[in-house]
Amino acid sequence: MAETIDWPSPRRPRRRGRLLILAVLAVVVLGAGTALSYYVEALWFDSLGYVDVFWKTLNVQASVFVGFAAITFLVLYGSFVALKPADLGDLAGGAIIINGQPVRLPVEPVLRLIALGVSLAIAAATGAGMMAQWPTLALYWYGGGALGPQAAASAVVDPIFSRPLHFYLFTLPAWQLIAGWLMTLAVIVCAMAVFFVMITGGSRVLTGRRRGGNLGTGWRGLSLAFAALLLTLALRVYLGRFAALFEERVIFSGVTYTDAHVTLTGLLIVSAALVLGAAIAAINAVSAPRLRWLIAAILPALTAYLAVGVISWYVSSFIVKPNELVREQPYIAHNIEMTRRAYGLDRIDQRSFPAETGVDAIDPVNNQATLQNIRLWDWRALQDTLRQIQEIRTYYDFPDIDIDRYDLDGSVRQVMLATRELNVEKLPESSRNWIN
Repeated sequence: MAETIDWPSPRRPRRRGRLLILAVLAVVVLGAGTALSYYVEALWFDSLGYVDVFWKTLNVQASVFVGFAAITFLVLYGSFVALKPADLGDLAGGAIIINGQPVRLPVEPVLRLIALGVSLAIAAATGAGMMAQWPTLALYWYGGGALGPQAAASAVVDPIFSRPLHFYLFTLPAWQLIAGWLMTLAVIVCAMAVFFVMITGGSRVLTGRRRGGNLGTGWRGLSLAFAALLLTLALRVYLGRFAALFEERVIFSGVTYTDAHVTLTGLLIVSAALVLGAAIAAINAVSAPRLRWLIAAILPALTAYLAVGVISWYVSSFIVKPNELVREQPYIAHNIEMTRRAYGLDRIDQRSFPAETGVDAIDPVNNQATLQNIRLWDWRALQDTLRQIQEIRTYYDFPDIDIDRYDLDGSVRQVMLATRELNVEKLPESSRNWIN
């Protein structure tokens, strides 16, 4: 019988050194083009006198990439190390036959290698994605200070949340970006925890093949990961309340009567219920883990979300719809007021102009040039008249009337001009040739 081969086999030091050299060479080759392009851009900015702007921008981008990539890798790979069962090394896969040779694949080295590679790949992709959003993070970091204390004190606030304008320009977009990033990490960690529960026999609990309420170490990790997921979801729900200000409606944009009286408060309750569920999941992790408590952690938020949906529908259908104009009038006024402020119309100085309508106010003697340029004819009526008396033939047409001013007898006069043109479409089929 052939001897079973364990995989992966121990690597020789020389082979590791070669792999390290190849990795360094690959990084140098792939990064040379990028480094050269950055060098050329630095020279161009330097020629314009803005090299400090270039290096500041590059520094922010590099900081964002390194920071988010490092945190993502530490969270993912650290979660793998923390969540993997202590007896994972005892779970050895069965031998498989490769070219007639039995090969045994142990679980832990394979999973560790996969986790390392996947964590690095996700970290690099996350760093690149967040680096593309560097203006959002830079505005959050530097935007508030650029306004100054006087601008912050006299800032315009929205009538619903009483938040200053720079909160929606600088703070909210950054927090929404970070909340999405945390949500992605929480989902991946939860999936990792479920995977470990499944491969260590936790799936048998779901099918009723294990007795007792203690679900083991794997379920403790799943409870903690689920608590983190609920916390990040609570943050996203809380930030989602502010998005109601930007929603497009049929009549106007922003918060409606139903939003102000039901939805916004309801989402706050849902967010609090998610925090409560996270606390339940965390308590379930530190005590004897039970599946029913893990399921119960989501029930408060789910119940609150359904209740908010039903109440919002009732208020919209039976309170707002029958008297919509009266109910929505304050929120339409908010929309008009903020629109006027956005376009600077609130700073218009309104003054009355007592116009005189008598003939003496015109002073016809001294305003002959103006009076002679008053348009007396309607160009549409003139076009119809010219078509009736000047077309002569059916294939002629006056397609348009042009209005302009010309120097006539030493004074500028307004005149109407029209050109009689040949309309080929009105010619008989036999006459539509190159001559016409």
